[in-house]
Amino acid sequence: MDELPQIRAAARAAAQDPDLISRRFDLARQTAAVFQSVGEEFLVAGSLIGGDRVTGTSQWGNGSDETVAVALLFLVGADLVAGCSSLFAERRHYAGAALIRQLVEVEYLAWAFETRDRDGERWLRSTREERDEFFRPVRLREAAAGRFKGRDYGYHCELGGHPVPRAEILFRANACDTAQLLLSDALGHAGRIWDHLRTWAKEHRHLPSVEAHGPEMGARYRALWADDPLVHLPPPP
Repeated sequence: MDELPQIRAAARAAAQDPDLISRRFDLARQTAAVFQSVGEEFLVAGSLIGGDRVTGTSQWGNGSDETVAVALLFLVGADLVAGCSSLFAERRHYAGAALIRQLVEVEYLAWAFETRDRDGERWLRSTREERDEFFRPVRLREAAAGRFKGRDYGYHCELGGHPVPRAEILFRANACDTAQLLLSDALGHAGRIWDHLRTWAKEHRHLPSVEAHGPEMGARYRALWADDPLVHLPPPP
């Protein structure tokens, strides 16, 4: 039995559900606000606290270049989540879709900062050539050994990363349904960024700061994932 029509019908219903739409936008707004608050606090902490200034290893005189790097990921993530959510709300679907590819790249870096020793400071201190060699998306996917799918990244490149014909679906009459699928996907990436950087914060004794700004973040994500069928859909072929 072909289940594709049933899957499409369920996805359409979820994309048009007023309660789920409201919850997706609310969570995007909360995520952006929390990322912004944590990022600002980490930026101050990284500037002042740590041994990099004493050892002279930070060219900017930071206390901890790694903490500053994590702060930048939070701040960039805040702008991207807020930006794509606002653009979808304004029905600027193509522009919103274009930001999600960058959010995927933030997730790659968040994974690297969490799992690879001192990658945060290495990234902050890197030259353009070093970033091309070690921090390009394809390099990070290879290093993650299957955790990240090139297909997912390619989907965002095709839909919003480059001006290609496939973007036509974002200008159709039912483009708001597609935008809800994209917003759900953006929240998925944002939730994983939160998990990676929260783990980094725990390992570097910054967890109280993270928990103070977003004590309910994990619970809200889990609640939406339990109710939202769009979360479990793969990228279109």
